Amino acid sequence: MIESSRVRFIVQWLPAILGFIATFISLATQVGFLTTSLLAGFVGALLWIVSNRIVVKSTPQSQPTVVPTPKTSASTMRTRVQMPPTLHSVCEVGPHKVDAGEVLSIQLDAKQGQKVKGHLEEVDGQPFDWYITDEKNMVLLKKGERRRFKPIDEGYDDPAYTVSRKIPWKARWFLILDTYGKQYGREVRVDFEHVPG
Repeated sequence: MIESSRVRFIVQWLPAILGFIATFISLATQVGFLTTSLLAGFVGALLWIVSNRIVVKSTPQSQPTVVPTPKTSASTMRTRVQMPPTLHSVCEVGPHKVDAGEVLSIQLDAKQGQKVKGHLEEVDGQPFDWYITDEKNMVLLKKGERRRFKPIDEGYDDPAYTVSRKIPWKARWFLILDTYGKQYGREVRVDFEHVPG
């Protein structure tokens, strides 16, 4: 319906537009191109504003619909309470910037028995390494003791990963982004959530 009114509007104004072009050419030969162009620009802008207002006024405005809210009973309330909790973010999404050859540790909001699920991705598709580890192992890695370092989950030299890991014991947990051996820095987005495990 709106499209047909616009087509009708264009068809009605087509002779006027063609007449405007003919007038422009004849004025340009008499007064000069610059003066005619300025005048044409002004008249064109004025016509554009007027036509837009006409189209907006002719478009029917839709009224918001009010949806009635159902009455809640005690049994409905019990059902709502028993539903699984909404998913919560485990850490900031980022992107997290990691300089070349550096290790960045991000503390996770995760406790023993919770399952962490989601994905990691480098914004430019560059490969990187990652680990999930407790605080003790994070310190070992930061000290450069890679042989003694033991993460609970990890990934090597890919631009994106999926992660699904249950936190096994009580500790402070960290996601570590590692660019060891890389020539350029990385920017990694982290989308982790708690899920029922």
